[in-house]
Amino acid sequence: MAAMLATDFGASIVHDISDEAVRTHPDIPFYQERTEGILEGQIPYLDFYSESPPLIMYLMLPAALMGNTVAAYALMFSAYAFITAGLIYALLRRKDEKTALFASGFFLLNPITWTTAVIFVQDETVVALFYALPVLLLILGRAQGATLVATLGALTKVFSAVLVPLALIKQSAADMKRSIIYLAVAGAAVTLPLLLVAGERFLRFPSYYLRQTGEEGLQEGISVWVVLHDSGITFPGFILQALFVFGTLYCLYIIWKRDIDSVRGAFLLILPFFLFFPKIYACYYIIPLAVVCILATVDIRQGWLLTAAALLAFLVQLFQSYDGAPSLLPSDGIWALLPLTIALSWQLIMLYMGVTMLRMGDVPLFRSPEGR
Repeated sequence: MAAMLATDFGASIVHDISDEAVRTHPDIPFYQERTEGILEGQIPYLDFYSESPPLIMYLMLPAALMGNTVAAYALMFSAYAFITAGLIYALLRRKDEKTALFASGFFLLNPITWTTAVIFVQDETVVALFYALPVLLLILGRAQGATLVATLGALTKVFSAVLVPLALIKQSAADMKRSIIYLAVAGAAVTLPLLLVAGERFLRFPSYYLRQTGEEGLQEGISVWVVLHDSGITFPGFILQALFVFGTLYCLYIIWKRDIDSVRGAFLLILPFFLFFPKIYACYYIIPLAVVCILATVDIRQGWLLTAAALLAFLVQLFQSYDGAPSLLPSDGIWALLPLTIALSWQLIMLYMGVTMLRMGDVPLFRSPEGR
């Protein structure tokens, strides 16, 4: 029986990534439309609608050149996972060989990585690269480079934006001024041409992300706020937005006040997103994994806790219906308590991880040689 289930599961994955109708990958048509448009000479935002930042569309072009199929995107996102693991090893080994090997291995072999790249076929593998790289540069004492990469990461997907202030507070006042100039130049170089050409249409993608922090984000996802909403209990969007903003600013203040190293700081800054942002999916866990894996030789429990939280998040998705199709697991009546309990459990795990990282002693290995 186990062998038959494993065979069926493997066959399902092969079918999903080779199915031109992209039945189980609703985001793929958006990827295809944007990359095809760019290859045809169209201008993003002006000639076609996009709710994504500009750089991510160009970073997906290799998949379009490989056929623009689901399999091509799965292959490309898998390549980004290998690139991230390679950078973790190549840069971290300058500090410690053992830590570099464990960190890259934990990231590359973790089920979060491969479910995101091959099963869900999501661009969060690209986000993970831009979330890990600034942290690695901070560990090596290259805070200005980290600021620049975090800025480019934010223009790829907005998650990396929280690393910009993290990089800035790790610098001297003089270096910070130069970094802000680099930040402004890089941001203007990417956004100004599109803003001048597309005008108001270009501003739709930031407004999309802002809307997702409120009521609009409650329409789908696996956060406890969405599950409560589906059960008839809705928290006003402005409350979640306020909690998200306050939580991020408070974490930044704690990092600055206690001079917390960049690895734990990067996790703490993404934590409010997982706690208060309504629209969360299981594939988003690859983003904190890209920095939590660096703790593998210091506190392996953090990595396993994150993996467990991602598994619980995946279970919540099984109780939800998409595009009118019935959910895989029942969510009516008394069964509604099950997804609510699971969603609350994974968010409590994330909160527990944040608390334990705050209590963790200083890790000199992850501290920049230049200090703050």
